[in-house]
Amino acid sequence: MPRNNRTARGGRKAKPDEAEPDLRLDVLRSSLRREVTKRGVDYVVQNVTGNSETEKTWICPHCNIEIKTGTAHVVAWDAIRGVETRRHFHTACFKSFQGPLL
Repeated sequence: MPRNNRTARGGRKAKPDEAEPDLRLDVLRSSLRREVTKRGVDYVVQNVTGNSETEKTWICPHCNIEIKTGTAHVVAWDAIRGVETRRHFHTACFKSFQGPLL
C-alpha cells in the first residue's frame, strides 16, 4: 500500500529540506497591549520598537525630552477616555510616571 503524505487534518507535511519561517518576537512584543494601573487610573500600554518607517518625533510628557525616530519607547493612553489621550513616553520615564495624562 502506498504511503500517505498528508497529515490527519488534511494539511501538507513539511519536507525535510524546508525550513520553518522564523518567529519575529520583536514584532510580537511590539504589538502586545497591556493594562497598567497607576494611582487608580487604568492605562492601556503598548511598546513600540524603534524600527518604524515614520519620520515623526515625539516629546515625552514626563521628562519633556524629544523621542527621536528609531528609539524604542512606550505609548500609553487612558483606558476610559480612549486613544485621544495617547502619549509617547521613554520606557524608563513611563515606569516612573505617576501623574494623569492630560
